[in-house]
Amino acid sequence: MVTALLLIDFQIDFLSDNGRMPVGEENANRIISTANRLIDIHKERHWPIIVIYNQFKKSDVIGNFFRKHAAVEESAGGRLDPRLYVDDAPLFPKSSSSAFTNPNLSGYLRENSIGHVVICGVYAEGCVRATALDAQRANLRTTLISDGVASNRKFKYKWALSHMQKRRIQVVSLHDYLESSNTPHEPLR
Repeated sequence: MVTALLLIDFQIDFLSDNGRMPVGEENANRIISTANRLIDIHKERHWPIIVIYNQFKKSDVIGNFFRKHAAVEESAGGRLDPRLYVDDAPLFPKSSSSAFTNPNLSGYLRENSIGHVVICGVYAEGCVRATALDAQRANLRTTLISDGVASNRKFKYKWALSHMQKRRIQVVSLHDYLESSNTPHEPLR
């Protein structure tokens, strides 16, 4: 079974303190560091890395108002955070919470025999949760890395992780994921 890393919404508007919907500097630094460690491991093993990002239409006036105009198509804040080392990973835009609303993602997963997804990103209670639940519905083994997920409020983060665990999504720390017998790894540099 091929394991893919899904990186959800690592965009400037969410990870920069100057962004339109920031998760906060501490959270941003934590999830970027975690994601980059996982990216290194996936690159070493030649496992797929998939980048999913919001691309909201300029014409969605009401939605953009409630999202504080974050991640609007062609905006500077909609770009990927440059601290994320994704190189030439495939990019899948979305304009709804779940990454699976982009039908090309499911096709890519099938074409590449991906049966396990490891998820990091923002917002824990929004796009991360929706994507994890849809991955599980698609019969994919789904692992959420708790240190690689953030929200702008601690109670939302805790609720989201608890909600996903209750729905039998595996939620583990990066350390536990790396130490698990299902995830052999080389020592990190």
